[in-house]
Amino acid sequence: MRSARNIVSSCEELSEQALDYARVALAVHEEFNMAQMLQGENIPGNLVQLQDCVNSKGKAALKIYILFLLGLMSGLAGGRGSRFMDAKNAIGVITGIQLLEEILESTPRAVYWSYLVARGKQLSLPAACTPEDLVLTRLACLGRVQNESGFRALRTAWDRLSSSARQVLVKHFLADGITEQAFVLEFLPACMANAKANDMIGILVLLEVLVNLICIMRQLAEAAENRSAGMLLRVDLSDMAEFIGAVQNRFVFHSCISRCQFQFSPTRVRVELTSANWARINDLDSDMILLAYDMQEMLQRQQSTEKVLSQIARKAPREPVEFPPASLLDITSELV
Repeated sequence: MRSARNIVSSCEELSEQALDYARVALAVHEEFNMAQMLQGENIPGNLVQLQDCVNSKGKAALKIYILFLLGLMSGLAGGRGSRFMDAKNAIGVITGIQLLEEILESTPRAVYWSYLVARGKQLSLPAACTPEDLVLTRLACLGRVQNESGFRALRTAWDRLSSSARQVLVKHFLADGITEQAFVLEFLPACMANAKANDMIGILVLLEVLVNLICIMRQLAEAAENRSAGMLLRVDLSDMAEFIGAVQNRFVFHSCISRCQFQFSPTRVRVELTSANWARINDLDSDMILLAYDMQEMLQRQQSTEKVLSQIARKAPREPVEFPPASLLDITSELV
């Protein structure tokens, strides 16, 4: 826009003030992607970045960014008029914008979790009363759930996970990137969409693979050479999203993390599936592999049942899981 206006020809028609507005909007968008928040892709730590950006550039920058955002979101999917910004999608966008306006008066955690709770109500999801409820609400946004049947399928997949797998996912999806390190799994909505469209994968298998990925990412992030990543680390899953859409073997996908490579930069890591995975996308599931998965599922259910019965017998509470730093009551009071 400064040195090569001929590439962006519309700049020639803008005044210097209009160009300044455009630069401000792009600068804010570089720090914070509102579209990622609307689908639960980012975390409270991303809102800290937005807060810092607005504090440095002034409150007018937030208003300019919101106007920029409306134009950007309305242009999604192309076509005549706006294919994306229909009545249903507009509700989520309006809710997100209303809560963004509180970013200078409230805490990032309050704004973030208030948005997810509000989206859950708009989608008629069960009330978010426990940590697992909040995680399921976030997964519903990530999975672009639009109705009760979609949420029921997600809940069924969640219930079929082992207890230890659910604990890993709860800890991951509630991490805020402010007081504890958190991973922003970029392109996870695309992964979930492709998993639902691929009959050989499905949401359950994707969640199981995510557990493996998260455990490995924790180990890598704790390594001395990667400690410079800070509290918020972006994880690029674009290659995995494409792989999910193409792979025809459940076992190959279930074990794909062991054949991945992780390319680190100071604030980002790219998960590359490598040729060792891509060369096997057309392998067919055998009867023995399918039987092994059925046996594994039966074992997980048995272990989960035995654990619950053991807890009842000892009259001991279930293992506690840390709730988000701001409770729903605190969130409400902060926004008021």
